[in-house]
Formats: sequence, structure tokens, C-alpha cells
Amino acid sequence: MNLIKYKFLLLLFLSVILPDFFQVKADVDKEFNDKINENYTEIIGQYPFQERRNDIGIFYDFAWDKDSKKIIIKRDNQNLPIIRFSLFNKDIQPGISVKKYNDIDLSQTSDGEIKKLHKQNVEAKLTFKDNQIISLKSNIYNYNDIKLANFYLEHINSIDTNKGLLEITFIANFTNKRPELNSLAKGLLGDGLYCANDSKPHPINEIKIKEYKYDVDIRTGTRTPVPAEDCYPIFFTYDNNEVKTFRQESGIGQFRQVFNFKNFPFDKQKLKISITPEVNSNQKISQLYPNTGYAAVTFLTPERGAFLTLEEYITNVSKNYLKEWTVTNAYIESEEIITENYYSPYSNKTYPFHENSINLVLDIERNSAHYVYKIIIPVFLILSVAWFVLWIPTHHLESRLTTSIVALLALIAYNFVFSDDIPKLDYLTALDKYILLSYIFCCIPTFMSIGFSRFIVRNQRMVTTINKRLRSWLGLIYLLASIQIFSF
Repeated sequence: MNLIKYKFLLLLFLSVILPDFFQVKADVDKEFNDKINENYTEIIGQYPFQERRNDIGIFYDFAWDKDSKKIIIKRDNQNLPIIRFSLFNKDIQPGISVKKYNDIDLSQTSDGEIKKLHKQNVEAKLTFKDNQIISLKSNIYNYNDIKLANFYLEHINSIDTNKGLLEITFIANFTNKRPELNSLAKGLLGDGLYCANDSKPHPINEIKIKEYKYDVDIRTGTRTPVPAEDCYPIFFTYDNNEVKTFRQESGIGQFRQVFNFKNFPFDKQKLKISITPEVNSNQKISQLYPNTGYAAVTFLTPERGAFLTLEEYITNVSKNYLKEWTVTNAYIESEEIITENYYSPYSNKTYPFHENSINLVLDIERNSAHYVYKIIIPVFLILSVAWFVLWIPTHHLESRLTTSIVALLALIAYNFVFSDDIPKLDYLTALDKYILLSYIFCCIPTFMSIGFSRFIVRNQRMVTTINKRLRSWLGLIYLLASIQIFSF
């Protein structure tokens, strides 16, 4: 009886307090967004950037140190840092290693020191791995770095190689520091999420996960229709006196893939999930959106949590429900996407469009035992039956022909066993080559029997000798050719 009484009192308390709580939070949301609108031009400017820099505009690629569980600068086999993006000099391509900054050997320089060196407002001389030297002057530019905070790969639902589709269930969280809003949030915001309206641009909203299609019934994110009573699916957070925007994308996503089946059924594939900021990074940004009058660079970079969540998927074997594939690795890599002649409908001009995007990469390997046991071994046995025709006396023509033709028909039937597993290709897979080789060697006994029928009356001994030599040498040739086909 007392328990029922306490539950009733608790429900009564919540019914009184909660509406007021949500009303207060809604009032704070509105007040903070009103402050942003009122101070937008003075505090934020035309487009929100995290900071304004004055340096040579060289940025290094990232890598994940599995041992120390931290993000480091990506380096080559000589410990030289690798460039991710050059803002002002397009002759410096992504992937180039830098040997020296002025006279400083970067292979012996820590990540922290390299970052400090490249943020200096000085002219610098870079020496590259091939000993090419380029001098760079310091320039002013705006800087943004949007973070992929984590990427929970909950399940790989399916890999459709015929349609070229990867389907996964995931949760992705993005964050973006907004230092220009700290003064407006002080004394107003606390812990929790606060709605951000869409009347002003938010860089985090530009992020695009490149999906094959977006189904609002199974996906939730910024492209999902928002009911009138709910807020825009981007939020403000305020922690440690710092404002960030927060965005979550979740549900089931489908992604186009390019498969290479040359080694089928022993093939390994790389599946990529591309995420791009869809904002131009260019030294001539004054001509483009966002029109700030300065050069600008926007990065999308993974945080530590994104690597940890992918590692957790790989180590948790129970999450891999795929029977045909094994996921061997999951990692994140950078990619610069360049559209040389991007057309702007606003300025009616074309220009190079650079996007500093990332790819979530899944390395997968086909479980080939099915094809070994149900295709390769049976085909070999069928061919063996056809080949043993050569041990039947050459004058038994009818027996030899019947056996070899039946074996050939059985081989043709087996070709349909795997025909639906891969798309119709314009090149031969390893299994195609093996089947084709088996066709040829399955036909040889038939051709030999027919050919011998013309000469057996004239010279029985010669026919028998040829038959004996061919069954040994051609069998060896078949085995060596088969090994060559599957050696890659």
C-alpha cells in the first residue's frame, strides 16, 4: 500500500515539475538563438570559422596509434610526416613526405613541435623526400575542423556484390567547436543539449555522408523531416565554458561500392563509407561561398572515439553476422576530393573545388570454403573422370566418347552454381579461368578419341604411345596452370 502511495506522489511531483523544466529549457533555447541572431554580424561575421590563422597553410595527415590509443601525424617508413593538404601551393600534392622545415629534420621532430612550427607567421622552406625545395609565404586564412567524434558500427547487414551495395546499421556523432559563441553562452547555458535553429549557417550541417539513398523510415539525421514541435536536429552543448554544435546521424545506411572480382573466390575487398564537409577549401575563397574575403580551409577529422568504436567492432567477433565474409580491419583515412570545373549557379562561374573528406574503410575477405568444396573440388573430380578416359583402350571408341561427353555436360552444369554470386563482368575471375581451363582439358579426351579413330587401323602402336604420353604431360600442365591461376 505504501509503495503505491509513493509511486502516486512521484508521478504527481513529475507531472508538476517536468512541464516547467521543459518550458524553462525551451525558453533558454530561444534566448540563446535570439542572442546569436542579434549579434551575428558583429561577433560571428559572414560565416562561422573557429579561428583566423596566418601561416603557410600546410597540414599533415593523421594516423591511429593502436598501441598508445591516440591520433598521431601520419609518417612514412623513414618517419617523415605526410602532407594531407596544401592550401596555398597546389603543386604540393597529398601524400608527399616532408624531410625538412627550413633546416629542421622533421623525422626527429615530435608531432607537437611540427604543429607549432607550421603555425608560425613566417616564411618557410620545405624540403621534400625527393629533395625538391619549395618556399612558402605566410598568408591569412580562416580555419574550421569538424570532428567525427565516434562512429558506432553496430552491424554490417549485407554486402550485395551484384548491386554494388553495402548496408550497415550505425550511429555517427559529429562535433564542431564554436568559440565565437562562448561569450553569448556564459551564464545562460548549462549541461545538456540545446536546440539550434536553422536560420543561420552551421558548418556541422554541411557534413554529408555519401549514401546510396536516404530512407527517412530507417534513417535519422539532418535530412529527416522535423515535426513543427521539435527542434532542428543540430544542438548546442556547453562544457568547460566551451560551446560546440552537436549532430547525430543514425539508422540504416546504404553505400555504393566498387568491387574487384579478379581473384574470386579468394578475393579481398575494400569497402568505403565516404563522409565529406562539402565546403570548399581554397586560397581564392573570396570568389566562392562562404564569401569571407579570406582564403579558407575546412577539415573533417576523426577524433579518438571514432577509432576506438571501430576497433571495438573488429574485436567483438559476435557482431559479425556475415557468413560469407570476414571483416579483417576497420580504419579511417583522409582523402582530398577535387572537382576541377565545379559550376556555381550563383556566380555563373567554374572553379576548382577542394573537399578535405574522410573514408571509413572496411577490409573484408571472402570465406572461400564454400567454393572450394562445392565447385573447385567437384570440377576437379569431374575432370579426373574425363581424363581417365585416356586409360581406356584406344580401340574402345564408344566407351571413351560416352564417358568424356557425360563429364563435359556435368562440368557445364556446375558453371551455373555460382553464376548469381557476382555480376556479369567484362573480365575473367580466377574461378572463371579455372572453369575455362577445365572445359578445355575436359574436351581434349573427346578430341583425342575422335582423332585416334582415324589412325588406329593404320598404326595401333603409334596411337597407344601418343595416348600414353599425352595423359601424363597434359595432366601435369593442367595442375601447373591451375596453381598459376590461384597464385596471387
